[in-house]
Amino acid sequence: MIKELSRKEREKLMRREAIIDAAEYLFDTHGFDSATMEEIAEKAELGKGTLYLHFKSKVSIYLAICERGSNMLNQEMGKVLTQDLNGLQMVEKIGQVYLNFIRENPLYFNAFNYYESILDQEKYSDNPMIEKCEDNAREAMTFIVRALQVGMQDGSIKDSIDPKELGIIIWGASKGVMHMAFMKQKQQHHKFLDDVEVSFESLIENFITLIGSGIKN
Repeated sequence: MIKELSRKEREKLMRREAIIDAAEYLFDTHGFDSATMEEIAEKAELGKGTLYLHFKSKVSIYLAICERGSNMLNQEMGKVLTQDLNGLQMVEKIGQVYLNFIRENPLYFNAFNYYESILDQEKYSDNPMIEKCEDNAREAMTFIVRALQVGMQDGSIKDSIDPKELGIIIWGASKGVMHMAFMKQKQQHHKFLDDVEVSFESLIENFITLIGSGIKN
């Protein structure tokens, strides 16, 4: 039986969500480095002391954004496994869900990358949000691997590569494609990207087609 939250617990949760909402807006409009804890507290209409009761630093807030985004993404990816699809179709659909989510939510993509960039920094090793983000990343990989296993069982996907290793390859390639797409949108990027006419839509469609043809049995 799910325990009903008390009014005090609900208010605490609402304040936490308000802080994350405020930080998302400020990080998106001003950038992570430029935004301050004071600005976040003001945007959330909370006192600075209240802010620090929930989050000790901007890093902790950014990790909370990462957790929120990965929760949302995993919910959408998980739905694919409940659909009446063969394994190959599941993999392609999961890819579409991931790439479309990142295209529509670049702030979460940046938060995912930030989380990965501080994993090996000892000063953040005891941050509880690190483990939550790691759990979500592990769950996302589980969805991909499960879809690959289904495909190998129903014959729609080649079984010549271990599904876990293949999952890592697909995940890494997906992140690389989105990174290149975002780089092209920014002023600073590899000059050769200026010579290529490319859009998010064509990148997503062509990447999924390439992956699908590569693993199709």
